[in-house]
Amino acid sequence: MGKLLNAKLFALAMLALVLIFAIAQVEWKVNERSSTRDAAVQSIADQYARSQHLVGPLLWVKCKDLSIPFEADANGVGRPIPARDCSRVIRPVYIDGQGRLDVTERYRGLYKARVYVADLQLHAVIPSFRPEAGQIIENAALIFGVSDPRGLKSIRIATGDGRDLSVLPGIKGDQLKNGFHVILDPSRLSQPMDLSMHIEIAGSGRLELTPVASDNDISLSSSWPHPSFSGGFLPETRAIDAAGFKARWRINDFATGGDQALNHAQAVAFGVSLIDPVDAYRQTDRAVRYGFLFVLLTLGGFFLFEIIKRKPVHPLQYMLIGAAVVLFFLLLLALSEHIAFIAAYLVAASACVLLIVAYGRTLVGSWAGAGMLGGGYAALYAGLYMLLLSEDNSLLMGAWLIFGLLALTMWLTRKLDWNAIGRAGEDKAA
Repeated sequence: MGKLLNAKLFALAMLALVLIFAIAQVEWKVNERSSTRDAAVQSIADQYARSQHLVGPLLWVKCKDLSIPFEADANGVGRPIPARDCSRVIRPVYIDGQGRLDVTERYRGLYKARVYVADLQLHAVIPSFRPEAGQIIENAALIFGVSDPRGLKSIRIATGDGRDLSVLPGIKGDQLKNGFHVILDPSRLSQPMDLSMHIEIAGSGRLELTPVASDNDISLSSSWPHPSFSGGFLPETRAIDAAGFKARWRINDFATGGDQALNHAQAVAFGVSLIDPVDAYRQTDRAVRYGFLFVLLTLGGFFLFEIIKRKPVHPLQYMLIGAAVVLFFLLLLALSEHIAFIAAYLVAASACVLLIVAYGRTLVGSWAGAGMLGGGYAALYAGLYMLLLSEDNSLLMGAWLIFGLLALTMWLTRKLDWNAIGRAGEDKAA
């Protein structure tokens, strides 16, 4: 091939690298704005309440074992020893109930965070406890763990006969870090306790519970239509539609490992996260990852036009058209922060297609040709949007898209004599 054609291909390759670098800067900007959004969401959570993780109720018993008051020393002389600690935590036999999450959005500038108030209605059965011979009970309490106690709005705990129990902040024992407790009369531990609990707690992003009972049957519902079920257990049944979701978990000791659940409360938790399925920054980042393909197709398309129509295109014209491609991704990022992503995509794509059509009019020489050019780029932007919508099939769709474009290029250039094109370029230069 001729030297001029080789020089043109080299210049286009260098321009493509420059444009891909520019798209990489847009990707960096997407990540920067996403980090700023995450910081704003975290700031809202720090002032409102963070994601919540509930553990309880658990029966905490502090006792001493006085059954061995003396021990022999090296000389066989008995000496008194301190009473041994026999404190323990006892799990409920059964917990059931339901909860309702009322979700709202809080804003910090352009950014928003999803917060909720969970209304939990629970019922639990606490087993009886009788100390062994020589043991005495010093204190007893029901303890509840809460990851962020600032979110606690109201708590009501009552016995089966309707008697309200006094709820106090803080935790007894060292099994849990934060939460609240109810002081119990040790003399009442000889009989099982039937408890009804109404807990109203605020949080942000996620709500999780630890199934501490031998048998757990918990249901959650909300008007939020985009739940992501988290933790170590998926719900046994669930229903999700535009009106919200309902989910039910049934978990027993065979699944949690029994008392081991207390040592691995985070691992065996279950719950729900309130996600946004159309995260503008995530969608824009996915679009930018296809930016190199847009650059190559744009430059390659105009190069084919130049070869087939024998109408030269100046490198500066290539650069301006490539800049319009880069500008699309920047417009998409900026617009998606203010309007819905689909609207932002439509506006940015339409603006760039019209810009290329108006500028391409001078290259192709007619509005009909420019319209065909615009139609091709509109189809390309539509194809990219379909890739963004179909996360599971994006690789398959992308591979077929590239295959189709390659087949079209091969068909359009099937009769070209590349050596003759190179020689013609050299003759014109001479």
